[in-house]
Amino acid sequence: MRDSLGRRRTRAQNRGLRPLFPRLEADEQSHSIRVAMSGRAWRALDRAIAASKAVTRPRAIGEVLERALGTAPPADWQEWQIRKEKQLLEKAS
Repeated sequence: MRDSLGRRRTRAQNRGLRPLFPRLEADEQSHSIRVAMSGRAWRALDRAIAASKAVTRPRAIGEVLERALGTAPPADWQEWQIRKEKQLLEKAS
């Protein structure tokens, strides 16, 4: 028997056989980063993460960052339409 990393395991070894986190989607990547922010910004980030419905904390942080960068896929077409119109109005003024 082998675990997800290819290591041999005996029947008595159940640790390491189950991944700690669900597998990433095909279009997702994981990177470890170090970030420095003010305490106020960290509290705001923690609130945004707590409000997320993501399966894991890393995915919740990713959702928050994607929204902040403007690269998150919109939840529905109406949200996309509203964002597009706001951008057009900002450019026109």
